[in-house]
Amino acid sequence: MQAAEANPRSRAFGVFEADLRAAELRKHGIRIKLQEQPFQILTLLLEHPGEVVTREELRQRLWPAHTFVDFDRSLNKAMTKLRAALGDSAENPRYVETIPRHGYRFLASVQVHYHEPVATAVQPSASTHETDPASANEAPHPGPGPATNRGKRRIRLYGALAAASAALLCMLLYVRIHQPVVLGGSAVQVNPRASVAVLGFTNLSGNQREAWLSTAFSDWLTTELTAGEQVRAIPAESVTRMKMELALPDVDSLGPESLIRIRKNLGTDYVVSGSYAIVGEKTDGDLRLDLRLQDTRSGETITAISESGTSARLLDLVSRAGERLRLRLGVRAVTREEAAEVATALPLKPETAKYYAEGRAKLRAFDALSARDLLQKAVAVEPSFALSHAELATAWSRLGYDENAKEEAKKAFDLSANLSRAERLLTEGLYREMSHDWENAVEINRALYEFFPDNLDYGLALVNSQLQANRWKEALETIDVLRKLPSSSGEDARIDLAEGYASRSLGDSKRADASIGRAAEKSRAAGASLLLARARLDQAWTYENLGRSSEVEDAVREAKQLYTAANDRRGVAEATTIGAIAHRNEGDYLGAKKDYEEGLMLYRQIGYRRGLAGEYDNIADTLICLGDLEGALRSLQAALAIYQETGDQNGEALARNGLGDVYFALGNHSKAKEIYKSALDICLRIGNRGRQAGAVAGLGRVHGLEGDFPRAQEEESEARAIFEEIGDKVAVASVDLDLARLSLDEGKEAQAAASARMAAQGFGNAKAMSDEAEANLVLAETLLAEGKVAESRKNLERVLSVARQTHNRKLELSAALAEARVRAASGKAADVSESLTSLDRIIAEATAGKFARVAMEARLALGETQLNFGDQGVGRAILQSLEKESAGGGFAAVARKAAAALKAATRASI
Repeated sequence: MQAAEANPRSRAFGVFEADLRAAELRKHGIRIKLQEQPFQILTLLLEHPGEVVTREELRQRLWPAHTFVDFDRSLNKAMTKLRAALGDSAENPRYVETIPRHGYRFLASVQVHYHEPVATAVQPSASTHETDPASANEAPHPGPGPATNRGKRRIRLYGALAAASAALLCMLLYVRIHQPVVLGGSAVQVNPRASVAVLGFTNLSGNQREAWLSTAFSDWLTTELTAGEQVRAIPAESVTRMKMELALPDVDSLGPESLIRIRKNLGTDYVVSGSYAIVGEKTDGDLRLDLRLQDTRSGETITAISESGTSARLLDLVSRAGERLRLRLGVRAVTREEAAEVATALPLKPETAKYYAEGRAKLRAFDALSARDLLQKAVAVEPSFALSHAELATAWSRLGYDENAKEEAKKAFDLSANLSRAERLLTEGLYREMSHDWENAVEINRALYEFFPDNLDYGLALVNSQLQANRWKEALETIDVLRKLPSSSGEDARIDLAEGYASRSLGDSKRADASIGRAAEKSRAAGASLLLARARLDQAWTYENLGRSSEVEDAVREAKQLYTAANDRRGVAEATTIGAIAHRNEGDYLGAKKDYEEGLMLYRQIGYRRGLAGEYDNIADTLICLGDLEGALRSLQAALAIYQETGDQNGEALARNGLGDVYFALGNHSKAKEIYKSALDICLRIGNRGRQAGAVAGLGRVHGLEGDFPRAQEEESEARAIFEEIGDKVAVASVDLDLARLSLDEGKEAQAAASARMAAQGFGNAKAMSDEAEANLVLAETLLAEGKVAESRKNLERVLSVARQTHNRKLELSAALAEARVRAASGKAADVSESLTSLDRIIAEATAGKFARVAMEARLALGETQLNFGDQGVGRAILQSLEKESAGGGFAAVARKAAAALKAATRASI
């Protein structure tokens, strides 16, 4: 390695300059927050551009031999921070190239500035992605500008909660050039840039073939205005939502009242609106663009601008209009480097621009199917345009095709090298999110927000990734920072929604209720009907968890009405699903099935495959309770096929666990074990702890019925520990119920009773009526085994009432079986006779419904009753046949009970 130059003052590359005296990194002269170790790495790389700097050389510079540190981890973390500051990436480097297992090389050309007025260009020895050195020294021209420094068991939701998070992702926004110091991880004073919302343009020609230009002009103008990061744009998705909510007229100028409503809804300082028309008779002739810049605070029109141009040079027309708007906003002219970034962010071919704009418009109008088709055409015309791939990834994701979304997001990321820093990081963030790589997504979104601290959308994206990574406490810390943002940003209802989700995940339902309640109030006051719909759905879910069932229906009804008014059919479907879950928890399985089928129809109409699969899964859960095991099997197989088609491994694991439950209920234990094991393999591979625990618990149930009690106890205990760890209290209660049944089969009545009571309490707290009744049923069976007939009968009365009310078929049969046992225990001839009749009926109905264990347990009860109170010969024959059949069919626990009853009868006769 060559010796470094003596006594340099700074080193510049591209739009960046590393000030070696102040140990600061600057872009266009503005300080970028960078910690000491990443800056030292950059300094060493800049000393030797084009040469490989080894990991050992970096270790000696940053972590001397006497320092005890995990070097590899520390270096990787510092390099990640450096790349984030530069908007660079390891996979597609513009500045820092990774040399695998060896070190790093700086790619760009470097300008060295000495204390004396001497400058020498140092060229890298390797092939590089060079930037124009001249642009590195261009000074910003901030200009005077306007005043900008102002102040289950397996309850499934599938998409209802995820939709709230998805709205926070990938907002293409920027930071102002004269932000003095970028936030470095702590709450500091943030002076927000002026914000602008481009509302769209009215097509005065009336020709629908030119309608796409409204979206294109809006997007292009936004890109032009935000070049150089001096103003903050309101995301197009938020603008579209606002226009739906406020039902704004399609006009090129807005009155003071409309401007006040827009400011209240979006929190924007300025709005741009206008119109366009083809001039003359030719559709490919001249075009006129008229626009107005209006101040939402004063209601005044700041400027009105008209530009004309040819259809072949639309971008030039928008560029000229953007220059004039920037002047009126007090924003300096676009530099050469920024102009190059703007050009990269726009399609090269007119046909691409048309398909891309139309696709984005469809996405914003909740039509992901049409958006996908249009964006596929855009990609086919211009495969090298990164943002078409990014939007196509979003469309695939909204349709539930995870693997397709990941593939397109990766293509976008690979093509993002020449995008601006913000869009480059956003593109990588999208790729990490589509890959469910939430840990890296957290770091990307953290970098975005630390660079652009006045951007609430980036802050919310960070919260979302923290929530997805199960970093709930960190999410709440970030939320506290967001609340300190100035004026309207800190009061945004989305902050309260995020706090509600994080609090609920931590088990703090009261805080969740308060947060979501604030979100609903703020949304209603701002006229933000879609945010209100989201809040009302979250309230319905929270009410359900808090046992306030009477309030669930009203919340779901209002949310459905709001989503219907916005033509958001996915929102309607999600509301319908939450209503169905409430019906299920109340034991109204018929009502739940009806709602799930309505949701199924809606998901099919909009092409949302993951929602469709989730609803098949939900319907299967309901069919199990209604006694239609074959129907449940078909529904789960349909869900599994969709999950496999869309590459949703989380969903596949869920469906396989459900199939294991059905095969277990059918008595096909070998198939149940096979399915549970396949689900477990998936969960171990993808790291889904909750579904891993579900698969382990399923295996425990099978092994318990097969008589392998030690293994079953171990598996159930493992599952319980995982559910405790992740805070799933209903699932913990489910495992307690499994443990109660296991202890009862082992003859450990006291232990069974304790577990059953814990399960009943857990289900009771969750207001899960049928599940609580099942726990009380096991408690009644335990009391009967202990000879406490009166107590057992008392518990059974409550269980029978719930069974009749809910039409839970398995619960009805199991409760009737327990009732027959209690009746026979009296020894009275009439009770014995009635018990025998009931048992014959239960055996027939359980066999017809294919509830294998219930049928065998009823045969066991019939044999024991005949043996003890009726015809002993008949009783022996029943038990001998049952022992042989159950032992061969994988019901060892039942076989043991039959054998024990026969042995006891033999001893009694001696």
